[in-house]
Amino acid sequence: MQSTAALVLAARGIIDYPVFVFANTGDDSEHPDTLEYVRNVAMPYARTKGIEFVETQKRRLGKHERQTLLRAIYERQRSIPIPIYMSGGGPGNRACTIDFKIKVIDKWIAENGGRDAGLVTLGLGITTDEIQRARVHEIEKVRGFMKAIEYPLIDLHINRSRCQRIIQDEGLPMPPRSACWFCPFHSRVEWTRLRSERPDLFERAVELENFINHKRTVIMGKDEVYLHPSCRPLDEAVGLQMSFSKWDLCESGYCMA
Repeated sequence: MQSTAALVLAARGIIDYPVFVFANTGDDSEHPDTLEYVRNVAMPYARTKGIEFVETQKRRLGKHERQTLLRAIYERQRSIPIPIYMSGGGPGNRACTIDFKIKVIDKWIAENGGRDAGLVTLGLGITTDEIQRARVHEIEKVRGFMKAIEYPLIDLHINRSRCQRIIQDEGLPMPPRSACWFCPFHSRVEWTRLRSERPDLFERAVELENFINHKRTVIMGKDEVYLHPSCRPLDEAVGLQMSFSKWDLCESGYCMA
């Protein structure tokens, strides 16, 4: 939602970002609703407004073939690149945002004029009601160019509700929440919604959790882990009754930059 609102503001000339980059974690990994919105709504809208909208993806090491987050989970022998919940309740190591979002976008920038530009300004779609996700303004060197991170929605004092109004006023449909369908950062509400509205994806998430635990217990000799914040197996933790807690959010801001 925040990134779509930023796209509308760029189209109106309120903020100056001529290129929007969507780092796809994989067609088998991103929620299908996210991919449908990006490709059928956001990209065509950007084209009509003269804004370049790019979809990019991680490549397999030493190959031209695309790598997906889901494939990486299944292929890696002794690591799990998503912040799955440990038996004690805390999240495990998280490599997905860095490897499949941040580095992918940085690579695209480097290969598409970033090194020649020297300094590149990267805006992240974070609003005032989630300001804790924003880092201190800083400039860092990556892949041969200097990257300055900005938060245009925060600078304009825009919150999530105003993002909704901006999108509605532009006549665009409301975007779905952007996340991988198996993301451990789903709230209880979102897991229940997935089971109710997309039982096919929910069953795949159960299978993925079972696979991860087989790898951990049999191959690695470790305890079980969980996709659900209750630290219980998905098929036990998720009922079909909706609750109304606030959605959890991926704090990086890199779902689209």
